[in-house]
Amino acid sequence: MNVERAKAIITIIVTAIVNIANVYGYAVDAEAWINVALSILSAICIAWSWWKNQNITYAAQQGQLVVDQIKNEQRALRARR
Repeated sequence: MNVERAKAIITIIVTAIVNIANVYGYAVDAEAWINVALSILSAICIAWSWWKNQNITYAAQQGQLVVDQIKNEQRALRARR
């Protein structure tokens, strides 16, 4: 899912919720809620990207050591050629 599609889906969902709230007599500004929802989505994406690119757990750190060792061995083999 790309960014534009995520924004469109959130805009549609928030607009639908705001319209339902307006039917029941609640005066709600859709634009403000869309901004809030997109800000929350942005924060979640930033947190997920950070988490995905970091070796937080012990298992991830050990896995990174294995990956580094394999890459170093491959570099050494290429250097010998």
